[in-house]
Amino acid sequence: MDGEVGRFTFKTYDVIGEDHKARFEGIEMFPHRRGREWYQTGGFKEIALLCGAAQRSYRQTTQGFNRSRHQESGGTPLNTLRDGARAEGLKVIDFLTRKSQRVLQEHGFDLRGVPGSDCAAIKQIKEPAYFDEKALQPALTAVCDDLGKKGFSPVDIEQARDRLSAEKTYEQARHCVYIHIDDVGVKEQKSHRNKKGAVQEPLVDQKDTAKDKRPMVQNTVAHLKNANQSFTLTGRSVAEILLFVLGFLLNNALLSLNLKVCIDGQRSLQDAILRFFSWHPHLTLLLDWFHVVKKFKEDLSLACRGREIRNRHLKNLLTLLWFGLIDQAQAYLAAMPATDLKDDQAIARLIAYLERNRQWIPCYAMRSKLGLPNSSNPAERCNNLVTAKRQKHHGMSWSKKGSYALTSLAAVTLNGATRQWIENRTIPFTWVVKVVKAVKAA
Repeated sequence: MDGEVGRFTFKTYDVIGEDHKARFEGIEMFPHRRGREWYQTGGFKEIALLCGAAQRSYRQTTQGFNRSRHQESGGTPLNTLRDGARAEGLKVIDFLTRKSQRVLQEHGFDLRGVPGSDCAAIKQIKEPAYFDEKALQPALTAVCDDLGKKGFSPVDIEQARDRLSAEKTYEQARHCVYIHIDDVGVKEQKSHRNKKGAVQEPLVDQKDTAKDKRPMVQNTVAHLKNANQSFTLTGRSVAEILLFVLGFLLNNALLSLNLKVCIDGQRSLQDAILRFFSWHPHLTLLLDWFHVVKKFKEDLSLACRGREIRNRHLKNLLTLLWFGLIDQAQAYLAAMPATDLKDDQAIARLIAYLERNRQWIPCYAMRSKLGLPNSSNPAERCNNLVTAKRQKHHGMSWSKKGSYALTSLAAVTLNGATRQWIENRTIPFTWVVKVVKAVKAA
């Protein structure tokens, strides 16, 4: 038995009848095990797996755990800890799959997330709650003032005022579920390693090696947030995580709220989300401001002749995009002097990027004044907590099952469901409320 107090063995006894046949075997009290597997107690799983291996390296966890049990010799081996963490993490994913499927069927959806003709959940979807025109006026005035400070003409400011006041896209945060979805990749483990002294394969042309990039294991993370409530889901693909997200929304009766999905510019992710939620009349996407800035920095670096020229054009373009002036930004890109450029293709890509994401690029300045989110920082933070912090860098590489398992275990801890999982083998499929500390008055 592997437990939090130590690794120990004990005997079991059989009950033999008068006919000398076994009526009961002591081993029947325990789950079936394979080979030389050890039984693991709930305390072992909590301390060694969820709070240990999911947070730091197997070697560090094994050394620290065995030392605390005074079993530095003869304690739990590293391979046993690794295999236990992988098995436990895959059980978490299996639970989320079964839970989501059950919730979908209960609400009239099939296992692909497609609603049936008599789906009651679809009929309950209402018009989302937006800021009314009166509530927008203070923020609108502040944005127009900022436009004036940036040197925009009175005509441009008046046009911006008319356009912004007519838009009904500014959601009331308390009536909105923000869904952040992103992939985080870690290095995939090679199927085999070259043995020491083995003959190396001949070198190939450098152009060929550039095409053969190191394979990656992609974990998909979704972070759902409403006011001071949140929940983190992890999956093995975008298709799987979307089923988990829909299951969570249905389980908590959230389809009637405004749904806004914060994304980067990854086209495949956008298409997958829009295709999956094509039946929802009010779900919208929001292009993350951080990724807009990153995209323009990278492509302008390729396009412009030197850092000084790049920074000058970057500043002007980001000012236009901050105020949601897409047409002006495209015109600016098209009119950039040829003497400033070394790569016209990069400029063409930026123009196409803006056109493709036109409907998902808001007036970021207006959203900022209204206190609405402009970025997918929560998803990036979750990526770091559940995957990147543990699995990236330090020269580590992972099998697919190992990476998925550790990510799912870290999410269980992040959702505060460690005890429920260990004791009841279940995860509360509902909001985790963040406690906000009261600030003392000066």
